[in-house]
Formats: sequence, structure tokens, C-alpha cells
Amino acid sequence: MTVDSLAVVFYTAIFVIPGFIVNRIIESTNPPRKHHDGVFFLRCLSYSIINCAVWSWLYHIIIKSSSISSTFRLVLFVAVSLFGASLIGIAIGIFRQNNLLEKLLSAMKIGTVHHTPAAWDYLFSKRKTAFVIITMVDDSKLFGWYGYSSFTSSDPEERDIYVEKAYQVEGNQWIPSKDDGGFYIPKDQIKCIELKTGGIEENAGNEKEY
Repeated sequence: MTVDSLAVVFYTAIFVIPGFIVNRIIESTNPPRKHHDGVFFLRCLSYSIINCAVWSWLYHIIIKSSSISSTFRLVLFVAVSLFGASLIGIAIGIFRQNNLLEKLLSAMKIGTVHHTPAAWDYLFSKRKTAFVIITMVDDSKLFGWYGYSSFTSSDPEERDIYVEKAYQVEGNQWIPSKDDGGFYIPKDQIKCIELKTGGIEENAGNEKEY
């Protein structure tokens, strides 16, 4: 038995690629879980099956339409699979990001385990801005502004952090460093991170007072 190239494209578009798209979108909106290759493949395959089931009615319409050429029918199959997978990925990502399943089960008095693998992921996946005080392993402290251009790694093996703007603290005054490009701290140098979400902005010198 041989499989022609168009059939390969068809089966790949229906049963392989959609699952990877869904999984990629979910991991972009939620902290990714550490997994083995076999588990990862089964998860993507499951997402592909869900995608196929959700859009099966549309596949049926395309198949039954006699006015569509075979080539254009294949193009529609691929387009529906890829676009549909994106929609499903966004929907599941929003569902997980807002902990809707946990809230539903909690309302039913059913205890749950949070899907986020670590407190680090839970905190920084929220992407909230804040002033930070980072205590190093030698007990020295760095002060900065963790904004939308800052970054923390979601890799369990690389818990490093980049803070986009450094500050100097004099008494209660937070003074931004001039000509500053932020600072980077590798994972093995971080002892503690404190976040401050309050503060009063002074008109002179953009100083912050706590």
C-alpha cells in the first residue's frame, strides 16, 4: 500500500499539526509543564483528536460539497484544521489561565491540585509589574523595576531573571539609575525576591517613596 503526497499532507494537517499548535498556544499563555517526549506526543495527539471532533461538522460539509475541486477541498481541510486549532488553543489557554475548572470544582466542594508546577511560575506568569528587591546569596540587595520588558525563565532548570530597570535606594527614596539597561541575575545567585506593588511617584526625578 502506498500513500501519495496529498494524502500525507491531509493526514498530517488533520492528526498531527493541530495538536502541536494547540499545545504551543496553551504553553504561551500558561506556565509549561515538564514532560517526557512520549507524554508530550500523546498530549498533542489528544489535542488533535479534540480539534478533529470539534470541527467534524465543517469537515463533513467540505466532503459533501460537490462544487469543490479535490485540490481546493484539501486546502480547505488544512485551513480549517490550522485555524480551528488556533481557536481551540486560545480557548483552552484562557480556560486554564483563569482557573475555571478549579473554580467550578471548588464550588462543588471538590478539592483540586493547582495545575501550575511551581510558585515561581504562578507568580511571574501573571505578568504584573512591580518594584523588586532581590536578595543575592551573599545577602547583598539589588533594586529594580520589573515591568513588561523584564523576563523570567519558565524552564525549571533555568530560574534566572532579567529586570529591565535598576534603582538605587537612599532612605525611603527609590532613584532610577541613569543610562541603565537593567540587570540580569542567574538562578544560582538568587536567594529571595520581594515585590512591592505600592509607591508614590514624586514629580522631581521620578523618585519613588515607600
